[in-house]
Amino acid sequence: MKDRISAGLVGAGGVNRSFLARMPALLERIGPVKGSSLRVSRRISNGLRSGFGVADYADFSTCNIIWLAVPEPSLDAIEAELASAVSLRGKIVVRSDAMRDSFSPSPLRTAGARVATLNCVPEMGERIFVADGPPDVLAELRKLLVVERRKLIELNPAAKPLYVCGMHLTADLLLPLIAGAVEGLRAAGFSREEATRVVETMGSRALRSYVKAGPKAWKRLSAERSHRAIMRDFEAIRLMDPKLAGLAEDGYRSAVRYFTGTSRKRSTGPRTLFKVTGGSA
Repeated sequence: MKDRISAGLVGAGGVNRSFLARMPALLERIGPVKGSSLRVSRRISNGLRSGFGVADYADFSTCNIIWLAVPEPSLDAIEAELASAVSLRGKIVVRSDAMRDSFSPSPLRTAGARVATLNCVPEMGERIFVADGPPDVLAELRKLLVVERRKLIELNPAAKPLYVCGMHLTADLLLPLIAGAVEGLRAAGFSREEATRVVETMGSRALRSYVKAGPKAWKRLSAERSHRAIMRDFEAIRLMDPKLAGLAEDGYRSAVRYFTGTSRKRSTGPRTLFKVTGGSA
């Protein structure tokens, strides 16, 4: 693949901040680089120290792999432009760090492209990636990441929304619970240091328990006792901190629904949603 141009890059919105900018094995294969204009294309190419800026998608006709490093809101328009400008049948198109999965309807799939997505797992030092797409395309990504000494987690077909949901729960929805716990303890008389230490210790213990026991780590009887105590004084809690009261009430209901309802339904599906390949993390 090094004997000829094998990869092209379509970029917008800060490509130099993308993980692609720190993957030398990939960058050495890049040929044409397309931005919103020839000047932008050259700026992206110079910033990456890879490839050469072009003004037209026609320059991608010799590429067998096309990388898309563009913001999510721009994907639809750019994919439509790409599909209308060059024959994509049989070509691999990889969306980098896109939220949508490779199976979502798009002009790329209509044009016959083999679409995949590659995402860097947050907070892992760009050492662990997830990908979804056709098996042959995942095999190509696996080879690349082995060279880059990164680990690849291959998502099962159509399972990427579950990955996105898991990341959303961890990155966005866990924080309100942490904040509520810390601020509740502080309002009760703990110092910030004392409150954060307690929440960190209990949170780490909960995670270790789940790793060891799975859903059985959630003790419903213990949760019910704590919830009954909160309900006895709920009005007082609500008057002192209505946000904390709502968080506790909603959180308990969500926990009951998850551990006593959906967990049994989920057990009838595939036992794993991904497999791990590639280099060591």
